[in-house]
Amino acid sequence: MITMLRGILDAKHPDHIVLDVGGVGYRVFIALSTYEKLPDVGGAVRILTVTHVREDALHLYGFSTPEERTLFVLLNNVSGIGTRLAISALSTLSASSLAVAIATEDLPALCLIPGVGRKTAQRLVIELKDRLPVGLSVNPGSGSGPEGVGVVSQESPLQPPPRTVLRGELTSALMNLGYKRPEVERVVGQLLAGTSIVSVSDGLRAALKALARSVAE
Repeated sequence: MITMLRGILDAKHPDHIVLDVGGVGYRVFIALSTYEKLPDVGGAVRILTVTHVREDALHLYGFSTPEERTLFVLLNNVSGIGTRLAISALSTLSASSLAVAIATEDLPALCLIPGVGRKTAQRLVIELKDRLPVGLSVNPGSGSGPEGVGVVSQESPLQPPPRTVLRGELTSALMNLGYKRPEVERVVGQLLAGTSIVSVSDGLRAALKALARSVAE
């Protein structure tokens, strides 16, 4: 089982990266919370991983902190959740917010996760409330210990992607989270036309808020 990878970032997208480890490229699926901490392509990365084996595939999932990895494993063990919805949960809510929502039975917050309705939110609370690690929902760690646990890099100036690239990345990421293309294209179009968003992470946060409001209405 692969639990950690250290290498050079060969490619990055909001839902996955390709990590060059000694000349071997590993595709690692990630949540938005991890994407936001990545360096530019070519930077050094150390990422915590979970290996998920199915009959027809072997997938790696990467996380910037131990808390995110713990929550992913817990979520994936809930009946009816699975890896895709677990990643979606960590892309919609931070690890601390997700843990607090479960611990305090905050169903409206959990229902902000794409694909999670009230019944699923209740199931998350019932199955996970008493299984959360002590302190996770109160004072989660930053995952940035003395050795740089999680994603580490040499900082470099960030250049905003071209508008067409930004639109494509946002659309792809939101569809991978479970939203339908028509509503994604509508929200992304409105955001890029009416705001000064220049980064994928900021765009995704804004789009998720807008999509959550449209669902609530």
